[in-house]
Amino acid sequence: MVTIRPATPSDIPAITSLGLEALMNDPYPNLVISPEKVEKMAIECVSAATNFCWVAEEDGEVVAAVSALVHDMMFYERKQATVVQFYTRKSGAGIKLIREFLGWARGRRVIKMICFTLECNADPRIGKLLRRLGLSEALPVYMELR
Repeated sequence: MVTIRPATPSDIPAITSLGLEALMNDPYPNLVISPEKVEKMAIECVSAATNFCWVAEEDGEVVAAVSALVHDMMFYERKQATVVQFYTRKSGAGIKLIREFLGWARGRRVIKMICFTLECNADPRIGKLLRRLGLSEALPVYMELR
């Protein structure tokens, strides 16, 4: 049975591993993944009380994680919660984590915007799930990779 819970510092290696697996499964061309930066982000999300990081666990193994940074919006008052990692190895664990995150973020008055970006080749079921949970596809992103 899969259970979800807040991440602890002892989960950081597993969260880092999940993050690296997610990035390697859907890489951007011509970009090099930095394991150190992935680990640093996991540490930040787990360690700062203002951020969010929960894991799904099965038989003592972390099989999924969702992590979000809470930070100032660029030009507006209040805060933004930005999902920086979402990945699951276990079917059904992801929706539990996303629901937990959305409940957490929606319950904080200081958070005005929730951002959940997906890579171009992400599983299209994730977008369908996010729409079903009340998020909308709102901002096009234009970028140049060199």
